Amino acid sequence: MELARIFLANACDAAPSGRESIVTKPMVSPESPALKALTRAVKGSVVLPGDGDYDKLRTPWLEVMEQHPALIVEAAGVEDVVAAVDFARNEGLHLGVMATGHGIAAPCDGLLLRFAKMNDIVVDTKRNIATVGPGVISSELLDATEKYDLIYPAGQVGNVGVTGYSLGGGIGWLARKLGVAADWIVGANVVLANGSVVRADEVDNPDLFWALRGGGGNFGIVVSLEIALTPLAGVVGGELYYPLERAAELLRFYRNWSSQLSNETSTIFRLVAIPPASTAPSEIRGQTVCMIGVCHADPKTADAVLEPLEQLGKPLRRDVKKRSIASMAGLDPASHSAGAPAYGQIEYLKDFSDDVIDGLARLAQTMIPPIMQFEVQQLGGALVGSSTERRGAFEPFSAAYLLHLESPAMNATLAEIAIATTDAFAALGDVYTGEKYYNFLRADELPHIERAFGEEKFARLRQLKKRYDPSNFFHLNLNVAPAERPSAEASGVRTPAS
Repeated sequence: MELARIFLANACDAAPSGRESIVTKPMVSPESPALKALTRAVKGSVVLPGDGDYDKLRTPWLEVMEQHPALIVEAAGVEDVVAAVDFARNEGLHLGVMATGHGIAAPCDGLLLRFAKMNDIVVDTKRNIATVGPGVISSELLDATEKYDLIYPAGQVGNVGVTGYSLGGGIGWLARKLGVAADWIVGANVVLANGSVVRADEVDNPDLFWALRGGGGNFGIVVSLEIALTPLAGVVGGELYYPLERAAELLRFYRNWSSQLSNETSTIFRLVAIPPASTAPSEIRGQTVCMIGVCHADPKTADAVLEPLEQLGKPLRRDVKKRSIASMAGLDPASHSAGAPAYGQIEYLKDFSDDVIDGLARLAQTMIPPIMQFEVQQLGGALVGSSTERRGAFEPFSAAYLLHLESPAMNATLAEIAIATTDAFAALGDVYTGEKYYNFLRADELPHIERAFGEEKFARLRQLKKRYDPSNFFHLNLNVAPAERPSAEASGVRTPAS
């Protein structure tokens, strides 16, 4: 389930470790001839510090970093993106790219490029392909496709950006059936660091096409993404809630039940604190509870999948029914949130053992809060396979389950939550595979970015970075540095062409 999720995603409140501090111009003079030319050229808008929308536009959804860009460009089309790239490069400014800000790796002090106005969606029902602009969010795409009984492998949260989610992997409610969203990308139009616009697909620039599918925004700015759709007229899914004191019993049941399920079913298990002031139903509001989440892609066989849950007795709350994928994403409070500061981390389990289960039950009793949610997510199914079977840079997982700790900064500071998270993972012992998932790397985990791809794929990505962005112009991200540079270093801004 996509881990660019609620208050709970993939950044921390520190600057990226290993990243050089590169001094850039702290501001752009409103009287600058270059800025005046940019303002005339841009069909969207150019926003400067002090302008009415500046604070709103500079703030990411995941509020873990303060950024004060010298200017913000709200692009209305490809020409605006090219103009912004050329301006930043020629003026020696860092370039930041932010669609929604669910995943922010480094603050931008130069030119921040935003895409809310580039939100066109075209659904081709003959080819089952959707073409989306970089400002489209998941709920908007599902609204456009599900009316035709078509879906893409959407995440758990409706307000995450389709492009960033898909380029970085994309794990959602149908991951065990469909795999990652990156595998469903069929083409992209990309603005490169030199301002040129290129096509990337299986015919044109196939090496760039490979890198985009799992390698994130390291190689250029995707201004148009084509993603394949698959027929699906609804799922049976939802959530069941139980008292926390049953945690060990329920975790054992969940392990045994989920391990027998086909690829048609994806599941999660949460130990979660529901805030008293939340909009959650009264049966669970203000309580710390166990939650079993399920999504089954074949309504005709759903009863057989759900029947074993009856042996658990009456839950505190049950909301399982036939629904759309958009409705499944809407179950997560993050889909309805304007954003929040939060801290999260995932690790992949070697084995979902009795010791892990007993340890999680203890931690839920002693560490909620400050940690607000322990989540076990089932992997396997279409997420498993050798890297040679994958069409892009995304590296499949060997683990059958992952453990995800996530906490909005409600009862503690981000720094306090980070310490508690480290302690909680350590308390379970040597039970992790060491794998990483690109979309959920925090900025301070950049030294471990190779683990998200494996040695061979990472080396290839660095060579392609050297080819398409040799000066690391696109570095305010979960950065894959060009070959022959230290992998956790972000080097300087591309200099103007002579």
